[in-house]
Parts: sequence; C-alpha cells; structure tokens
Amino acid sequence: MKSADQPVLSRMHILQFILISCTVLFLSSCSWKQIPVTTIHQDGRIDVFLETVSDSSFQAAHPITLDEVAVANVLRGVHTKEKSSMMLLIGKALLSTNLSETRTFYDDDIALLTPPITAALAQATQNQRVGFRLYHTDFSGQAGTDASKRETTSGYLAADSLSLHVTLTQYRYKPGKAESMQKMPRPLPDPDGLRDRDVTFVPEAALRPESRGDAGWFSGSGHRTFAVDYHLLAKLLAAPPRQVAPTAGIPGTQPVQPMPIPMAPTAVNDAEMQAFREQLKAMQKRLAEQDAELRELKKSSPSK
Repeated sequence: MKSADQPVLSRMHILQFILISCTVLFLSSCSWKQIPVTTIHQDGRIDVFLETVSDSSFQAAHPITLDEVAVANVLRGVHTKEKSSMMLLIGKALLSTNLSETRTFYDDDIALLTPPITAALAQATQNQRVGFRLYHTDFSGQAGTDASKRETTSGYLAADSLSLHVTLTQYRYKPGKAESMQKMPRPLPDPDGLRDRDVTFVPEAALRPESRGDAGWFSGSGHRTFAVDYHLLAKLLAAPPRQVAPTAGIPGTQPVQPMPIPMAPTAVNDAEMQAFREQLKAMQKRLAEQDAELRELKKSSPSK
C-alpha cells in the first residue's frame, strides 16, 4: 500500500508546485504592469497626480504653462444632465428629482482643483497625463473621512498645442451597494456614476471638431472626453452677449411698437390769429347782448 500511495502524493506535490508558481508569476506580472504615479497634491478633499500612459500614440505637449483662468474656464464648462429616456423619466418623476442640467464642478471645487492641476501640467512629461479625484461629503452631511461615506468625481487632463483634453471617468460615485428604497426595485450597478447621465460642454462652440464624440486619448468605456480650444473659449466668454432682434410674424409674439416722437409746435401765421381774435370779440359781444336782454326781462316781470 505504501508503494501505491507514493505516486498519488507525488502528483499532488507537483500540482501544488505548479499552482504556487503560476500565482507567483501572476503577481509578478501585475507588479511589472503597475502604472507609475507621482503625487502632486493630496488632502481630504482632492488628489492630483501624474500618471504615465503606456500607449505609444499618446504624445502630449507637456510640460506646458497655462494660466489658471484657462484651466478654471475648462472645468467650469463641463456639465452633466440626466438622460431623458422614458424609463428614467418615470423613475425620476416618482422620486421628484430635478432633471435640469447642472455644472459638474462648483466654484469651490474649481478653486481647489485649479492650482494643483496647473502645477501638474507644468511638471508633466510627454507621456504623462494629469489625474484628479474630488471627494464630496455624503447626503447625510457627515464628513468624508471614511471612504465608504463619500462620493468621488474623477478624471484626467492633458494638453496638446491647440487644446486641453479633459475626461470624466466618475461622477459622484459612491462605493458599495446602494441602499434601495422601500418598495423600490434594486438599482442596477453603476460602476462610475455616469450610467444615467449625459456629459456636455458649454459653450459647445469651444470644442474642437474631432472631439464632438467620446473618442479621445484616454476615453474608456462610458468615459466622456472633450478637447477644448482654451484660446477660443476665452474669446467666447469675453464676448458681449448678442442682442436679440424683435420677432415679427411669429405666432404668440407681439411686434415691438416704436415710441412716438413728440413733434415740435408749428408756427401759427398772423392771419389765422387775427381771425381767431375777431371771432372771440363777436362771441363776447353776443354774450353781453344776451345778458342785457335778461336784465330787461327781469325788470318788466311783476314782482311777487
């Protein structure tokens, strides 16, 4: 029996050795493919870092010195809006959710992100992109120190000679299972917070023609990427608002009536004035005669 068990034990040892070897090789390959990351700024609200891009076709114009106003204008132009599909509209209507379009980054978010992103673009190399993560407190108002109690908005930026590429990879994403409301179906998994949202850029005229879709340097599945001409964007934002011309002939609109212009009094010639005076004298004479006749009638009537 001992001689019969030895081949079985040897086979088990061989299988264990192969399994351990494969595990070691897998872990080693993962460590080799780990993307180098350089931290630029990190605190409780934001993380800004440089990440090396392995794609050889990626060639950015880094390092580049941009004005913080230009970076802030690009971040301010990113907007999100709930998709208007029928099922989504029904679900949002039941939850009384506002479907209006909103800015992705508020003023305080832009004030936090702009300085480190500008500094990162000035330090990056041609094969690096700038990554950011913005942490929000949850809806209960608790501080976002615990990773399970905060929402994350993240993305990447990179610059070429003409534009600034911005990609949104997460929008207010909260890890873990979402708590379903009572008598509501379990929500479908949303890995990045963008499943039910459309991401746009305002004004759209500042986008380069080749970036009107989701294609881009580092756009993944479901990611939204824009190539913004920041020079043109500055000109569009500085231009005065266009005056709206009055509409005419459109149902439901009232035409704008011109304001009446007061006319200067016209001069009256001497002949007309003389005729008017004569008529006035004649009327006064007639009134005097009628008054005299009335007094005579009163005198001739018998007194009571």
